[in-house]
Amino acid sequence: MRNKPTKPPGCHFSAVWEFCVRTDRRRAFEKIYGPEGDWARLFSRGDGYIRTELIRDPKTTGRYVTVDFWKSRQAFERFKKQNLVAYKALDKKCKSLTTSEGLIGEFEKQVPPDLLRVGATTSKTDLAAKHVIRQATLADLPAIVGLEREAVSAAHWNETAYRDIFKQDAPARIALVSNDQNGATQGFVVARLNGQACELENIVVVNSTRRHGMGSRLLQALIADARKQRAARIFLEVRQSNAGARAFYEKFGFALGGRRKSYYSNPVEDALLYTLML
Repeated sequence: MRNKPTKPPGCHFSAVWEFCVRTDRRRAFEKIYGPEGDWARLFSRGDGYIRTELIRDPKTTGRYVTVDFWKSRQAFERFKKQNLVAYKALDKKCKSLTTSEGLIGEFEKQVPPDLLRVGATTSKTDLAAKHVIRQATLADLPAIVGLEREAVSAAHWNETAYRDIFKQDAPARIALVSNDQNGATQGFVVARLNGQACELENIVVVNSTRRHGMGSRLLQALIADARKQRAARIFLEVRQSNAGARAFYEKFGFALGGRRKSYYSNPVEDALLYTLML
């Protein structure tokens, strides 16, 4: 347990933990410790919880880091006091998943106090945390098509192609949407499953949520679902000139593996092939 002196309001607080995960328990670990996992759901009981990030070390098998973001150390300590029994029970449940774990550190970042007030400007982490990612349904079709039409860099399908995703005899796919607190669709991701391969076909977020972590949360959710479906890899194509998208995928461990000459039109451009091994 962390019993450290508190700091005055105006700080964002984060706790960073390192884990060595048993080879045969990686999927279970990622499910429990991920941004939509058991720990995140438990933390969400606390007033002041923002989000959790799960980061996998691509060079060291089984090594993970989690970062839990809170509005303040006081908010975290208050949550822990109010939920101590559930906290200890979940911690005990997770012992079998790892060979070792340790606290890297607890950190505080000074921020303007008005960003922490109720009703203040929404921060990047608050915005992402207030959205719910779920399986898409046919009822989401108008919102999905509308978002796609507004995204210049998205892959553009006709409405029939999107509608076909939800047919019972359609090829297996993962289709997820992100809804804000009012139920409005703020982003979606679609990927096709073919054996152990998962092709990321389209990912779109509304302009107002770009660079606020929404795309990252959608991609993390896709990766988690692909693993549940026993996929061994996720692959995608991206325009050679789309430096922002390339950096985004590389941040998540996607590796450049090939090129398709003159794959895109309007304008004609090569496609770069990226793959993430799961």
